[in-house]
Amino acid sequence: MKTIRKTAMLSVSLTGLLGTVFSTGALAQTAAPKDEEATQEIVVTGTAIKGVAPVGSATVTLDRAAIVDSGIRDVSQLIATLPQGSSLGTSQNANGGRQQGVNLRGLGNNATLLLFDGRRWVNQGVVDQIPDPTVIPFAAIERVEVVTDGASAVYGSDAVAGVVNYVLRKDYDGVELTARMTSTLYKQYQFEGVAGRKWDTGGIMIGLSYINRPNTVVRNARPYLMQDLRPYGGNDLRLVGTTVIPGVVGAIVVGSSVYGLPVTNGTIPTASQAVLLNSALAASDPAKYNSFLFDTGNFYDYFATRKQISGLFKAHQSIGESVEAKLTVNYNRREGSARATDVLQNMQIRLLPTSPYYIAGLGAPGATQTFIYNLGANFASNRRLTIDNKEDTFNSTLDVDARVFGDFSLDSYVSYGQSTGCNVCQAQGNVFIGPNIANPGLAGYNASFNPYLQGAQPGAETLIAGFLQEGNFRTLDLGTKLSGTLFDLPGGGVKIAVGGEYSQTWFNLTAQNKLNATNTWQIARNTDSGRKAKSAYAELFVPLFGAGNATTLLQRLDLSAAVRYDDYDDYNQSLLISGAAPTHTKAHTVNPKFGITWQPADGLKLRGSWGTSFRMPTLIESNPGTLGQTNRIYIANGANDPLVPVSLPATGQSAVLDRSGNSSGLRPESAKVWSLGLDYQPEFAPNLRLGMTYYNVDYKDRIEVLPNQALVLSSPTNRALYTDYFIVAPQPTTCVNGNYSTYNPLYLPFLNNPNTVFALQNAPDCTLTGIVNGGKANLGNVKQSGLDFTLNYKHDIGIGTLSFDGSFSKILNLQKSLTRTGPLFDALDTIGFQVSSRANAAIGLKSGGFTGRLTMNYVGSYLNNATLTVNGVKLPNTQIPSWTTFDANIAYQFEEDSGVLNGLRAAIGLQNLTDKQPPIVLSGNNAVDTNNHNVWGRIWTFEVSKKF
Repeated sequence: MKTIRKTAMLSVSLTGLLGTVFSTGALAQTAAPKDEEATQEIVVTGTAIKGVAPVGSATVTLDRAAIVDSGIRDVSQLIATLPQGSSLGTSQNANGGRQQGVNLRGLGNNATLLLFDGRRWVNQGVVDQIPDPTVIPFAAIERVEVVTDGASAVYGSDAVAGVVNYVLRKDYDGVELTARMTSTLYKQYQFEGVAGRKWDTGGIMIGLSYINRPNTVVRNARPYLMQDLRPYGGNDLRLVGTTVIPGVVGAIVVGSSVYGLPVTNGTIPTASQAVLLNSALAASDPAKYNSFLFDTGNFYDYFATRKQISGLFKAHQSIGESVEAKLTVNYNRREGSARATDVLQNMQIRLLPTSPYYIAGLGAPGATQTFIYNLGANFASNRRLTIDNKEDTFNSTLDVDARVFGDFSLDSYVSYGQSTGCNVCQAQGNVFIGPNIANPGLAGYNASFNPYLQGAQPGAETLIAGFLQEGNFRTLDLGTKLSGTLFDLPGGGVKIAVGGEYSQTWFNLTAQNKLNATNTWQIARNTDSGRKAKSAYAELFVPLFGAGNATTLLQRLDLSAAVRYDDYDDYNQSLLISGAAPTHTKAHTVNPKFGITWQPADGLKLRGSWGTSFRMPTLIESNPGTLGQTNRIYIANGANDPLVPVSLPATGQSAVLDRSGNSSGLRPESAKVWSLGLDYQPEFAPNLRLGMTYYNVDYKDRIEVLPNQALVLSSPTNRALYTDYFIVAPQPTTCVNGNYSTYNPLYLPFLNNPNTVFALQNAPDCTLTGIVNGGKANLGNVKQSGLDFTLNYKHDIGIGTLSFDGSFSKILNLQKSLTRTGPLFDALDTIGFQVSSRANAAIGLKSGGFTGRLTMNYVGSYLNNATLTVNGVKLPNTQIPSWTTFDANIAYQFEEDSGVLNGLRAAIGLQNLTDKQPPIVLSGNNAVDTNNHNVWGRIWTFEVSKKF
């Protein structure tokens, strides 16, 4: 056990790089107490062979003592705070379902394999499938093992950037109850407990957790989350062109002009009462200008409520002397709610000249007027229009390990999991009724609706539609493995593991909406996906030098080789079409890995590994029935391609059919990953540990959305870059709008695709010049290399033990392509990608029952080259400064002779001790970059636990 732990050297402490200040969240590895160590289940991540550490690969181990002392209780954030980790796409407000993920190296949630006791569990999500570690109670975790290396040769799909394995408590004996309160912009209350009983031949453990965050965080809690970003040098997003967010009174758009309206309490205003909203008014009379506009930051939520209940049951029992059975069952329910934003704040109410609400004399005679109605603000005091999400997850695994001969064991398991949820259950503006509700004679007209009346009104009820996206994801996984010692060499036993797996996964998505003239529920999408996978693998461990034949510079030399074959058969099927046949996609892949660990002298180990890894597309990504839309739009055409004529000479635009969404026939992503490193524990300072790793990842065929697809014809350069994604298809002169038989036949597969949802038509079909075949595809190529450093040191200072821990990661090279065949560009230290310098550092003191820890978190500087255009002028590229924050945690554990206080632990934690605010980053519609910084400021945590 101790040998394994030394090799799997923990890296959560302090490290510095030539005067660079390190960052926070450092966690240190501590050895398990001797009386527990003998009963701990040895789970080694990164290898299929029992009793050996992964050869050649760097491993970070966070034991329970280190995790508890850190003050971090979010098991997803725990990985994000590691320098090798990333917050890109892992936060609760980064996706519709509010699930959290883990992301190593910034290569994506799905490029990191998540395991629980070495087993896969069912993913969560309806629009995005993400493995979420928060399904388990924090109290049930014994330790976390992180392999920062590709591992598909052992585990198959997803293990590209690495593997995170949450090892659960096994032989806990007793009861521990914990209450915790977190206070920042929100309040969160958490109650959890763990109870266990062990006996000579087995044991059980139960973990429970309840989390309640009763209040949302409104965006106006931080001024940089508002729409009006002019105080920070950005735009006023309340009014951009003719897109306006008015107050409860509403606004009128005529042509390219936007007018604010007075309060008339239902009376039609005159043309002279309308006020033209423009930059001149904003400059000359800002109070008047602002009075007509509404900042949704005062109403809509940045962070949702959350209620979560999770439970875990784990039992093991020896049967005779050679068989052990283990059962793990997990249930998790998560639900949340936040006030919605989708179309509710700027409903477009068309006013034809025949409408009783038409304002005579405003704009050109006979011109259509568009009343912009803020439905959300008008109904604010009447009802809470929300986005609701919920998820129920169940996992179960039965393991049976049997010793068959010698030290060979046959380990078999069966796992079943199911996740059901609604990622997006929300109120939504009815864009079909909106254009007609104020025009007599049109479908959806409602005589009782008055756009000039403020507040909730019965006539506007039909404008409040709904949208549901519900999914059901199930997995069945079976596997068996034979492992043991083949024969002995002077250096030790040659060990082997061979095994196979079979898995099936199923996914169903049903989407309903009320986007129709009757505002009644209709099924928009109903689709099934499935996958069958068969796998076989083998791994060999060869100790060429060891205790029996050690010599100069060869105290130990271990080699390993692993290979895995995976065969996949996918299908997807639209259930909207009676008798529709499923489409099948087959794929297979072979992935090897080789490792070497060389110990030339006491305390020094050199290691290296090389292997290939892959990621299969998720069932959602590979099924176009889950997400897809086709629009007839106009895009800029500066390509000067004679085969693609300009449709609108005045604006230089061409009409195209624009396809987006998920895609069938996606290939597996693939990667080559290799690393070199060393671990050093000098004899003269046995409490000092140093580590360094160089890694290199060449990641190809990444599944991504075609970027900037509206710019495919914007220039000759872009026309060449996107040539594989644009289909030249001018319509014939005999084309008749709506009669598909007269169209260029290249359009028919897109127009007749039952999985496609069409947006309201903007460009007539017969003016179309081509097809932008966008959406998700095997597009991206990424090359990344870098260095990881770790340092751990402990020293007895008389009054207690002082620890100094740290780690630092530095990306040396990061290149990416926009398309599969496009050139690589330098993405190092640019917005949207992993920052090259991340570190954490901690100094701690343990004295008797007292534990104190001060940590420092560091995120390096990077370039914002995606700046805004303000008043027609693009802002210059901006260097975003580094961000350093501090955390402090103190705790006291009452000792055994404390009477009724025996087993009581009290702790206070402070994240972002100095309440440091994030730097301003103007990009897109935001003034902060939440991938690298957070908006919470100082976070207080109070915790009390009691052991019985």
